[in-house]
Amino acid sequence: MRSETIHENSFKVRYAETGVNGRIKPVTLFNYFQDAASDHTALLGVSAMDLLPLDLAWVVFRYRLAIHVYPRWHDRISIRTWRCPQQKLYELRRYEIMDADGNLMVEGISMWVLTSLTSKKPMRLDRNLPNLLAPDHIKEITYDFIPVPPAVRDGFHQSHAVRLHDLDFNKHVNNSVYAVWAVESVPSDIISACLPTEISIDYIDESLYGDQVTTYTQRVAGAPENTFLHAQVSRATGKEVSRLQTVWKRFD
Repeated sequence: MRSETIHENSFKVRYAETGVNGRIKPVTLFNYFQDAASDHTALLGVSAMDLLPLDLAWVVFRYRLAIHVYPRWHDRISIRTWRCPQQKLYELRRYEIMDADGNLMVEGISMWVLTSLTSKKPMRLDRNLPNLLAPDHIKEITYDFIPVPPAVRDGFHQSHAVRLHDLDFNKHVNNSVYAVWAVESVPSDIISACLPTEISIDYIDESLYGDQVTTYTQRVAGAPENTFLHAQVSRATGKEVSRLQTVWKRFD
């Protein structure tokens, strides 16, 4: 089903999108969300390609992902997404992945800001894309983003060189890549026995081709499940480019 308010699509999980035990890879979920949002914005005439001639781009600032059930290879799933402007300054976008019986498997929410490609400054929706504020394009979303706490910059860490493969349409590191770096940075005993059930990301700065980014990972003492904080830091500037929190649990 496709509409201007809610975009929905159904498909089977492909083998290349799965990992251990045939379960979907966490990064695939972010890619699903990105594809769904891109298809929806294309229907509305405000996709990345539509905005490029206007010197505009969508930039994601926050992501929250909760995985209740991991889809598996050949599962028939549906994904739906909708958007809701907030104070004419930014947008929230909701995502839901359902199984063939309509049961909720994965849900997510993201916050997007319209920016100028030249100045990198946020741009008001009502002055640049007023048609997006039409009521028939909007489905209500309410969510309170709690900032991800900083991780300490000592103990376990991994460094990553930004590859061409990591870049998106606007030549920045794709939002899903930060999740990959964080997931790969938890201790091996967690990775071998558990899967992430929650991934929270606050994007702080951009990363470009050739940059070196170090992920510092800290276990949260006393937290339920296995909870980790991740600070991702540019080696060149010493500044954080993103903060993440991941929660892991054992799946049968």
